[in-house]
Amino acid sequence: MERKKEKDSIGKLNVKKDQRYSWCNCGESKKYPLCDGSHRELEGIQPVRIWFHDDLTVFFSREKGKLQLKLEKIKEN
Repeated sequence: MERKKEKDSIGKLNVKKDQRYSWCNCGESKKYPLCDGSHRELEGIQPVRIWFHDDLTVFFSREKGKLQLKLEKIKEN
């Protein structure tokens, strides 16, 4: 299967300390920005696996195929 043109997107996601996340690298995931395994149909594409050392809010954007991340600590009340 051939890789489709990646869609531009923007959003935010709260992540938990010491939990592994699989970040979509193919742009086809229905759970974007997280991987749902859609890359298995594409040749040579793998998710990015990442762990965080704190509870964080991750602001993400993908524009013209370039992924940008901004991390902010979750403020305690």
